[in-house]
Amino acid sequence: MARSPAPQGGNPSAPEEPAAYLDMPADRRAAAKAHAASLSRTAGKVALELPLAADVDDFRRVLNTEARP
Repeated sequence: MARSPAPQGGNPSAPEEPAAYLDMPADRRAAAKAHAASLSRTAGKVALELPLAADVDDFRRVLNTEARP
């Protein structure tokens, strides 16, 4: 698939899809957005559950465990 160059600015008030420059079918784009939303929810949940002293390795370990289907 051919890729168009990334947008170089434009109208800041016009909302654009993330990575709109990628040539991607609508169903695949919807699946990618759903997957990103799922990961975001899981990351938020993990961040709330971990103690303040947790480091990135703790976060990564718990995130990998929680994100598995």
